[in-house]
Amino acid sequence: MTTALAEPAPAGAVPWTSTAEAERIMSAFTSPVVGIVRRVFERTRDTYDLYAYSWGSEACDSEKVLGTPCNKVNGGGGPSHEGARLAAIGETVERYSGAYVPFDRLEYGTRAELTRRGLDCLSPRQYKPFAEWQYEQSNAAHVRFTESTWLPWVQSRRLSDGALVWIPAHPVYLRSDLMHVNPIGFATSNGLAYGNTADEALVSALLELVERDAVMISWYKRLSRPLIDIESDPRVAAYIAKHVTPTGCSVSLVDLSVFSGIAVVLAVVRNDLPGAVPLGLGGAASHSPAAAATKAVAEAVSTRSWAVAKRRAGEYVDPESDFDQTLRTFDDQITLHARGAFVEETRFLDSSTERSTTDTMPVHPSGSPGELRDALISRLAADGIDLYAVDLTSPDVREAGGHVVKVFSPQMQPLDTGYRRRYLGGERMHSRPVELGLLEPGSEGAVNPIPHPFP
Repeated sequence: MTTALAEPAPAGAVPWTSTAEAERIMSAFTSPVVGIVRRVFERTRDTYDLYAYSWGSEACDSEKVLGTPCNKVNGGGGPSHEGARLAAIGETVERYSGAYVPFDRLEYGTRAELTRRGLDCLSPRQYKPFAEWQYEQSNAAHVRFTESTWLPWVQSRRLSDGALVWIPAHPVYLRSDLMHVNPIGFATSNGLAYGNTADEALVSALLELVERDAVMISWYKRLSRPLIDIESDPRVAAYIAKHVTPTGCSVSLVDLSVFSGIAVVLAVVRNDLPGAVPLGLGGAASHSPAAAATKAVAEAVSTRSWAVAKRRAGEYVDPESDFDQTLRTFDDQITLHARGAFVEETRFLDSSTERSTTDTMPVHPSGSPGELRDALISRLAADGIDLYAVDLTSPDVREAGGHVVKVFSPQMQPLDTGYRRRYLGGERMHSRPVELGLLEPGSEGAVNPIPHPFP
């Protein structure tokens, strides 16, 4: 049995899942005794939280089921009570299933060995996640990916043409014990998604890749992109007035669609009052600019709430410390920015004098998940982006009717965590801004040294 995502159904063959059907499927995941999700709870809203619904969810002890821990506490939020609850359940199932590895379906060896056996494998020429100087550090955390690097490999489906291609397992599974030998990279939830159908999971995974790519390129290359005129879209303006304005925070929406030709919004939420947590960032990509904007805003407010919690708990990361040692997780990076030490170094994000509107941003057809899937794949393929999809659905999730998909792209810039593990080797991150005329040729080597504050 292959780990590659099954061949997609024709566009239009499978509709979007209704809320009632989603509730039916996802209720199977929740049980205090035998559930993947042991507990689902509605969170109390504080004054600084998004004025909307917020749910938390708690995973089972996956070490007893999968032999490895998964992210324990997850969540979901938004203007819909049931939508926020289902999002919290879905995130827990996603992180749980992402840690399931069918070891008997992996291949092991070097690319040279597997190629001699007739397997089509990703080439090291396509994937270089780290810069040369990072490999040369003393006690470097990762090794170069070469033809002779022994690795675990997982079979994927290349979405542009349906070909079955073996790719390194390290950036696919949320499982640390895969990293014990020759770690060439590491996995985050980048490109990982739950869906009630395979296409819904695939579309969510693709959109997350697109969002993270745009956000990380903008951060590392210090790019100031046009701000969206919020009042030009009544839907977005009404959402912010209802859900964000009561928090006392200001909102800027940054149009990052230029990198992929897909609607991407970075939301920058600020509170400049003395003593307040000054910043929250969130990003989203969608078929619709308005949908991307509202989702990004919700994430930005949530990120700021996370920072508030860290600050209230007395947690602190010294901004003068050795970040290689003190910044290892997303928690560390959010904690670092919670006290505003680098707030001025974030001003470039929303300092552009250019303006955009949602009417001028890309829109893609979304009558069905398959229709949107095909539009996204076609758009990215036109830019030479390779997309490899792996079915990460664990047996228990599959039995309940859920789907978890991971999409890996060797070109698109992923979200990273840990200062020493920054993904600074990607050719696209350095070349794409020059191709688009956003940076001058010769500036490719420059990278923002400030740790990013993204969740």
